[in-house]
Amino acid sequence: EEQKTEWLPKLASTAAIFTPAWLERGNGFGPEGVQMRAVGDGDGCLLSGEKCHVAYASSADRLLVLVRNDDGAIDLLLVDPAAGGVSMEQRLTMGSEAQYLVAFDGVRVGDDQRVGPAGSGWETWAAVMHEAVVLLAAQASGGCQRALEITVEYSMDRHQFDKPLAAFQAISHYLADAQTLVDGATTLAYEAAWTQEQGRSAAKLAPMAKLFACNTYRDVTAMATQVHGGMGFTIEYDI
Repeated sequence: EEQKTEWLPKLASTAAIFTPAWLERGNGFGPEGVQMRAVGDGDGCLLSGEKCHVAYASSADRLLVLVRNDDGAIDLLLVDPAAGGVSMEQRLTMGSEAQYLVAFDGVRVGDDQRVGPAGSGWETWAAVMHEAVVLLAAQASGGCQRALEITVEYSMDRHQFDKPLAAFQAISHYLADAQTLVDGATTLAYEAAWTQEQGRSAAKLAPMAKLFACNTYRDVTAMATQVHGGMGFTIEYDI
């Protein structure tokens, strides 16, 4: 309750930023991938290890770190990125996202910075992650819908050989296929959101929606760039 009182108003007002430090190099996405240790130390623990692909770590007020406690269970800890022993290095990505490799060298974290009971870290993380995954699916489905709208408008306005691009069968096939994919992505995102709203598990549906919507986003924007021709990659066009 003290954590909620301190942080929820700040998070809701965007006065504070939390970011998860979850993934580890060479490990998987599931609970088995969490191998970084938190060694008990009095009324707290000491963290040593690395977390990769930590988004916006340098801007975060707290890192949500998944670790293994002395019992081998997973805890979720709030860690101040300015704490002694924490270091970070920005990694280069193709999308130029602000991702960091964060290293922990004997970082001390008090028991009062554990989120939830001891050993409940993965259950808490998985529940929140599935909700976030549905939001990502919704973001991707909305983005590819807008990309398609921009491309349809361009294909109607742009003329070649005295007729609009959309009049060419090859172009119209691209657009029709894209609309089918977009509708599928939107439907999956809505179904996943509805399932969560009904209080049912979306453990399978949420990742399905994200996977399909993100793949569709990639494919539709790639097609849209081609339809726009040489202008497709320039910043003057929203695509």
